[in-house]
Amino acid sequence: MSSTASETPLSLHLNHASVMTAALDEAVEFYEKLIGLELRIVEDDPIREGRRRAMLTDSSGNDVLEIIEMSELAHPSVPGRGSVHHLGFSLSPSEWKALRSRLDAAGYSYQETMNRLFVRDADGLVLEIEQEPSS
Repeated sequence: MSSTASETPLSLHLNHASVMTAALDEAVEFYEKLIGLELRIVEDDPIREGRRRAMLTDSSGNDVLEIIEMSELAHPSVPGRGSVHHLGFSLSPSEWKALRSRLDAAGYSYQETMNRLFVRDADGLVLEIEQEPSS
């Protein structure tokens, strides 16, 4: 799909990548101690009730990795351990609303939760697009 002159490019930037793990503490330790990311927070997941998540930052303090605890993945026969769960992007509030309008106009399916749009790409990968805080 190519863009047309009437479409205005969004200033979309990658906000974070998200991975699933059966062992949150071990995953955090790996990314913190071996890879060199900094742990910002371990908390109850604000979107997935009953789960914990960790947010890790780069050396500039930018969130780059969300690790979601999914204990059901512990059994080796369950696929998905360590896989990318979703890519997180952020947009200004006005661009976020414009994107939502484009999705609506195209009849493209998405879910909206807590100022976040969850949409799947052509291969089924989930994209989370959140509104940046208003300045």
